[in-house]
This record gives sequence, structure tokens and C-alpha cells, in this order.
Amino acid sequence: MSHDELSPATVATLDEMARVAADGNAGWMSLPPESYTDPDIYRLEIEKIFKTTWLNIGRIDEVSQRGSYVAHEVAGTPIAMVRGQDDQLRVFANICQHRWMKLLEGKGRKAVITCPYHAWAYGTDGVLRRAPGMEQHPSFKPDCVRLEKLNHEIWQGFVFVNLDGKAAPLAPRLTGLDERISEFRLESWSTARTINHGEVPWDWKVMQDNGECYHHEGLHPQTFQKVFPGERSRCVVDGDWIFQWNPAREEILETSAAGEKVFPGLFFKPMDGLTEFQRTNFHLFYVLPNYLFYVQPDCGIAIRCLPTGSGRMHMETDLLVPPGARDLPDFEERLDQLDAFFNTFNDEDTTANSAIQKALDSGRAHRAPLSHLEAHNRHVAWWIADKLTGDREAAAVAAE
Repeated sequence: MSHDELSPATVATLDEMARVAADGNAGWMSLPPESYTDPDIYRLEIEKIFKTTWLNIGRIDEVSQRGSYVAHEVAGTPIAMVRGQDDQLRVFANICQHRWMKLLEGKGRKAVITCPYHAWAYGTDGVLRRAPGMEQHPSFKPDCVRLEKLNHEIWQGFVFVNLDGKAAPLAPRLTGLDERISEFRLESWSTARTINHGEVPWDWKVMQDNGECYHHEGLHPQTFQKVFPGERSRCVVDGDWIFQWNPAREEILETSAAGEKVFPGLFFKPMDGLTEFQRTNFHLFYVLPNYLFYVQPDCGIAIRCLPTGSGRMHMETDLLVPPGARDLPDFEERLDQLDAFFNTFNDEDTTANSAIQKALDSGRAHRAPLSHLEAHNRHVAWWIADKLTGDREAAAVAAE
């Protein structure tokens, strides 16, 4: 989308964002409210963020068996991660090479991927196996037909995809985050339950903005504030990632069976090998733009958000557990309790996110100053502004 195709209002919004990008959001301000509602800004986000960066699409344990698959739609592109019969994980564009039908839906397991339109069949390696009725085509070469493979990386057991195939490797960008979470050994965890929320009525940036702990006192007085006072939260940021932690109140800490301090209300047995800091804080980390993970000593909650339009997005949540949790005789009951806890605080967040989007849609919202407890928001605003306007900054510098 060229500058000439944008409305004056969109250009003005991007000019504001360019200033945020240029000074690293030195003024500690939110993004312009118009950036949450402008369809042209949304189209730029798809083009410059969601098609060019690394996006989380799930976990490797979701496709642990040969032939298993999970299908998603990412930035308008149908995709599927598939475990091949050769035990290799691949991510494909979920589109038949004949006349573009979507091949797979949801989750499942297949030995052969058969198009539901004209019955073309592909192996789980993406290679065409059968194309009925094509024998008389003058130039058709079935040996040359295969599903389009997309770049993917596995980090800590999470699968990320890059749609344009041009992003620099993800793992080197996250080494500082690795150092902070290594004791959790997340690559060994498994997905116990997935909750598909469908489309929700708020912008993906509203979802990211809700990531700070500053709102515990107002929005989560019982679910979080009584154990984890938000005013004690802290945050470290670096490029594509954000790491936050919130200590539990000292006076309510408990002692585990191993004689170690741990915060109360765990759903499963705390992991062995964690530091005292990891047992007495909850942790939130973000890999921008679409992934966040809440982790505590015994379980975790991963949330993926993918925009479907300005002011709306698709949301999925995975409940994750470490090794050993599934061996508990009452595992399902404990998992239900974790699910209920998530639903309680998510309902609170849903109320806030929906109301905020309505305020943004009203046209009466203004840029907001950020608290020192909103370092997360300051960084997210800078990161988005830089992705959308960084090339304009470079062009301006080159022209001087």
C-alpha cells in the first residue's frame, strides 16, 4: 500500500507513530487511538508485521504422531502443520495445488491428505500422490507438484511460522529470554487442553496492551491482586520479546513437600529444579506480535491472537503442563480447576477489552500517558510503530 493511497487521517496517524518509533517512545505514551480502528492501518499491519515476522501457531506435541495435523488461518493464509510419515514436522500452505481448495480443517490424523473438492491426494510430506482426470492434460507433470512449504522454527516446543520466508532466524533473537526461563524446560511440557474462543470484538493491540499487571487492583482484585499485587510487578524488554514477573505476597507463601517456598493455589505439583524466584513469582513472556505465555511453577497458559480485521481478532488458549502432571490420579479434576481459573480472569479481561474497543470505536479516545508499571505497553507501542514506519524513518535519514 503506497503513501498516496492513504487518507490524510491515516497519514497523520502514521506520522504520530513515526515519532514514537524515532525516539523509542521516550514520552511513555500509548499509540494513537485511530491505529486501533483504521482499516488501512490494519492492512499495513498484515503486510508489514503479520506476513514478515514469526507467528506462533501451536506446539510440537499437538502433532506428535505421524500423520497428525493442526490447521489454522494466519493473516488470511490457510496453513497446516503436519507430522509426516517420515516423522518430520512441516508447515504447509493449506491450499490444494489444483484449484485452491482448503485441504484440512481443525485437528486430526491422516495417512494421505485428500482434497475434498476434486480428490487430488498428497502425502504427509506434501508431495502429490494422485490427480484423477489429469491424464490427458498436455503438459501436466505430477512429479513436480507439491504443497507449498512455509518456513517454520521450533522454540521451547512452540512452533512459529514466517509467511514471507524472509525473516531472520527466531531463536537468536530470544537468547535473553531463554536465559530467564531455562529452568522450566518448556520443551518437555505438553498441551493438556485447547480453548478456541473464535473471533473476539477487540483489536490485537488491545490484547497486547492488556498484558501489564498494573490493572490487577482494578480488574482482578480477587483473581490476582490478593496474591500478586500488580504494583510489585517488573518488566524487561528486548526487541521482539518482553518478560514480566510479579512476586506473591511474602506473608502468604507456602512450603512445598520438598521444603521450598512456593506461592499458594497451585493446581499440580511444582516442578523440581526451579529457583526460589521462579517458585514465588508468576511470569509472563511475550514473543511479538501474537503470542503470550503465563507460567507458574506447575503449569502454564499460552494465548495466541491473530487479527481478522481492525478491531477484531481470533483467539486460542492452550493449557500446558510439565512432565509428571498427567500421572496424578486426579489430573482431569485439577485440569478443570485450572480451566475454571483461566475462565474467571479471562471473563474479567473480556469485559475490559470489549469496553476499551467500544471507546476506541467512538472516536472520543485520546492518546494516554503510561505509568512506570506499563513498560510493557511502552515497548509494544514502540515495536508496532517501528514495524509500520521504520522504513519511512530510514528514507528520511537517507534524504538528509
